[in-house]
Amino acid sequence: MALATIDFINGIGSFIFPFLALFLTVKMGYSASKAGLFTLIALAMYAPGSLFSSHIADKVSRKTVMIVSQLLCGVSMILCGLVMSQKELVPYFILLLFLFDGATDPARQAIYADHTTFKNRKEAYSLFYLAHNIGFAIGPMLAGLLFNEYPQWLFLGNGIVTIIATIFLALFIKDQKPTDSDIEESLKGNRSDKAMEGSVLTVLKEKPLLTFYIFIFSFFGLAMSMYFFTMPLYLTSLFNDIGPKYFGTIMSLNAITVIIATPIIVRFSSNNHPLRLISISMILYTVSYILTGLTSVFYFLLILTVVFSVGEVFSATNHGYFVTNHIPLGHRARFSAIQTILEGIGFAVGPLISGIIIDHFGYSTIFIISAILIFLCLIALQWIRHLYFKKDGTKY
Repeated sequence: MALATIDFINGIGSFIFPFLALFLTVKMGYSASKAGLFTLIALAMYAPGSLFSSHIADKVSRKTVMIVSQLLCGVSMILCGLVMSQKELVPYFILLLFLFDGATDPARQAIYADHTTFKNRKEAYSLFYLAHNIGFAIGPMLAGLLFNEYPQWLFLGNGIVTIIATIFLALFIKDQKPTDSDIEESLKGNRSDKAMEGSVLTVLKEKPLLTFYIFIFSFFGLAMSMYFFTMPLYLTSLFNDIGPKYFGTIMSLNAITVIIATPIIVRFSSNNHPLRLISISMILYTVSYILTGLTSVFYFLLILTVVFSVGEVFSATNHGYFVTNHIPLGHRARFSAIQTILEGIGFAVGPLISGIIIDHFGYSTIFIISAILIFLCLIALQWIRHLYFKKDGTKY
């Protein structure tokens, strides 16, 4: 429950990331392509941060890594807000906060895995996701209200909430990293998360289907990144100054839909394999994205937000659960770092690609390309399901 509370607090503090493209273009004066390039560089900062911290998290302490990196992330956010009048300094602090956020992620994912088991992991991950979105229903709405008049509070508010979450982590979460005896015992078993000897590259080589699955999600992330980079710019082009508020409304509707849909979907889909449910997610994303590219009516965009939000629930409550159950016990943080980088490549290049396409072909093209990408991911996922079935006879 303590981990869910931390996710809730972090969800409330989701001021910066949904509004980054809008901040760069409206407040910093960047073109769409320049904003996309900067976002790519910022997201690339995840890689060195996560690679450096993941080895320490696996070998020493998940909790220590997460406290230090998340605290530095929060401080970087606050400094962004404090130097807002000196615009030339803001981008450097944005890069720092992405670096430290990247360092936090592998330890966070390992802590989630350490505090759950095969029996309760799906329900626990769904609870973490639900708690985050309850907070997220509040955060973007506040950010949308603050954006025009008080942009510095996007960073100050996010930073303060991040530090509060870090204090809560320090006080209430125990470090439950697997011991050497746990790993030795796991080597004797035959579970999908059985410990392995060697580096994380050995794990990738020995688990080719899992590696290919993560590769697919890089393209899935590319499509979602293109959508979320473009949507606030699209709304601002349609509705001018009210665009940021409309985007905040869409993000909050996304969170509210997730809050309502998560317990229902988890309850009635518990007997289905994660890959089947993720396939449903991709279908809903494809439909939502392609129709978004064909409309400029805000109320219809709200309906499509509900559609992709239901798809998000199917994906988010099963993706992490499926991957975690296949990560070797002693490699959780290091594998999470590699997973974040591989999946994040698509998410990182999405803004750059989107900015170039927007400047040359307009907004609708982005949504249609995103829909096509997700449909191709859906086809690839069906092949993986078939290969898993041939491997062990389980209906995936």
